[in-house]
Amino acid sequence: MILSLRVKILFLLFVLITSLAFVFSESAAQLISEKVEETFQSRVVGIIRGVRVAWESEQNNLLRTAILYAESDKILNYSVNGQYDLLHAEIKRLYADSGVFDLQLQLKSGLVFSGLAEIPVQLPPLDTTDARLNLSQILIGSNDNNLELVARVPVYKLGEFIGLLTLRKRVEDATMKEMSRLLQVDLSLTVKGNLVASSLTHQQRRDLLIHLYRFGEATYNRHFSMTLDGLRHAVTVIDVGATSSHQSLTMYCTLSKEQLLSLVESARAQNWQLTLLALTVSFILAFLFSEKVLTSRIRTIRDGSHLIAQGELSTRLHDTWRDELGELASAFNEMAEKLTANRDSLLLQNEERQVAIDRLEHMKNYISNILGSLETGVLTWSREGRIVTANPAAEHALADFNEQTSVKGLSFRSFLKSMRHESRRVLVAALRELRTSPISSPPFEIEFDLGPNRGVKVMQANFSFLRDVDGAETGVILTLEDITQRKIIEQQLYHADKLSSIGQLAASVAHEIKNPLASIKTLGQLLREETAPEDQRREYIDVIVAEVDRLNGVVEQLLRYAKPEQSCFKRVRLVEILKPVMSLLHHESERHRVVLSTEYPDDLELIVDSEKLKQVFLNLIFNAIQAMPPEGGTVKVCAFHDFSSPWTVCRVEDSGTGVPPEVLDHIFDPFFTTKQRGTGLGLAIVKKIIDLHGGKIEARSSLGSGTSFTFYLPQERKESATICSRRITS
Repeated sequence: MILSLRVKILFLLFVLITSLAFVFSESAAQLISEKVEETFQSRVVGIIRGVRVAWESEQNNLLRTAILYAESDKILNYSVNGQYDLLHAEIKRLYADSGVFDLQLQLKSGLVFSGLAEIPVQLPPLDTTDARLNLSQILIGSNDNNLELVARVPVYKLGEFIGLLTLRKRVEDATMKEMSRLLQVDLSLTVKGNLVASSLTHQQRRDLLIHLYRFGEATYNRHFSMTLDGLRHAVTVIDVGATSSHQSLTMYCTLSKEQLLSLVESARAQNWQLTLLALTVSFILAFLFSEKVLTSRIRTIRDGSHLIAQGELSTRLHDTWRDELGELASAFNEMAEKLTANRDSLLLQNEERQVAIDRLEHMKNYISNILGSLETGVLTWSREGRIVTANPAAEHALADFNEQTSVKGLSFRSFLKSMRHESRRVLVAALRELRTSPISSPPFEIEFDLGPNRGVKVMQANFSFLRDVDGAETGVILTLEDITQRKIIEQQLYHADKLSSIGQLAASVAHEIKNPLASIKTLGQLLREETAPEDQRREYIDVIVAEVDRLNGVVEQLLRYAKPEQSCFKRVRLVEILKPVMSLLHHESERHRVVLSTEYPDDLELIVDSEKLKQVFLNLIFNAIQAMPPEGGTVKVCAFHDFSSPWTVCRVEDSGTGVPPEVLDHIFDPFFTTKQRGTGLGLAIVKKIIDLHGGKIEARSSLGSGTSFTFYLPQERKESATICSRRITS
């Protein structure tokens, strides 16, 4: 008996589909169960990681808040200036806004200000030699079933230790509920078996306490199941650390399994329903399909495919069938036609593709040549904040600040480290402003610190978007232009113009005063000659003549400051300049109990006007001696060649009382003085002499720690070392 192909197909499809349906149903049910359990375990792993991250984040947030308060300008200024009422009020304000349990500031003198206390408390002074005071740390303490996070941060201003700031925050049920809301799991925290905070309900917490009482503390990362308030829960035990007294902290994460189990049963039932439906539909479709399938059509298509595979692209099929096989035959014929056409055009496409590749390569080289020829630095940043490309000008400009051989791949955070603090704020502000600008941000200036004794490099920068051919933003372009020399010249021109105006005014005033002074002095001397020595008026006349002489000295000093000076630059050893200066000031230093010391190479040579440089050292050392307290101190003079820069560095530093910041900003201004009988021209003349030598001078001071004046002289001069040149410096 010959069975038709249709019967064979129906029988085989029925057996195959039936077998696959039952196998698939059981496998799918098992897979669903495994996947649900795997998903549950994956969630448990994620919860463990999330709990640790959330717990660490809670501590880090408290530490960051403490650091932010420790850097508060008000706290620093009030502490240093002794404004304790204002300091206490600021502590109370910060405590009210912080939401912590307590906020304390303990000064190094032992005085403690607390947000909970109404008045400060005096404790023993802090031991500043204790290295632990320099560390910012988080401590965990527990008492009376309460758990506290304690953040301690040292407070500094200008490198000087001021005190210790402490934040205390209690871990309560509200904290656990907030963490539970974020992690979508109930959390309970225990200290050595005692429950201190939990997000569970009252009954669930009672069930957990009973379990802990019966079985004790669970081990690290232990997983078990238990019933809470009548529902089955999975419990994960996580060790999150220990308190300062070495008591273990354990976090219990509880997750309901009832919903997951119901999902497995529901998925199993739906799977069986879908399996039966698929079996019925598949059988019907198989029956209909077998009715229309003819083996001759399949064989015809198969034979035509063999011919096409052998390279006979002229083969065609009869496409009069009005069904899927007919469409397949039409598609077969269309494929044969396209293969024939594609074979002819393949070589032409390959040639066109090669031409396009050559054009792209030429364009790439052309753009690279343009960027390489620019003197302006060009950096491109990806959306992830890393440098993608940098032209040679940018690599050269940033070579002094980048430890790597290339800036490519450098992150935005690492790029900011080489800048000064204010420049970082300017660059970040410009990047934010770029988002509001359709094209580019306005030009701005940033400064890079070249290191000790080398100054800064100033660059003009500009941000713009990097866009693709569709106009979409793919990154940011940063252009850099070195304007350091231009800024130096502008500063020198401004200072020269300022000094010129002051010098002209000083010369005019001095000239007008000098003649009346001569007349007053002459008349005073005549009166002194006509007055008997025992006459009481003789003392008043002597005072008049002495004060006229002192005023005449001030006028002479004004004229020397304002008039053009004759300078003679030659190579001279520093010891020849400092030795007579130190001898001249020896008696004055002993009278003020000041110890003078020097530190410089014996063979150190400078190209300077020696007489004017003597005046610089004389003024600076004399001012340092006068700045000493009654018990005396030390004044140190040091000098050296800085071989990493074109400067010779000279420094005069003392251990005096220091200079306030508001005075330090005007210390080189003419006629600015804090002395009762001073003229305010001493340091102005010092700066004028340093400018005459083509150098620069700067002053640094800290109240109670002393003052240092550092000036930089060029190691080489364009003029000959033996030629005296006349310079107008007013």
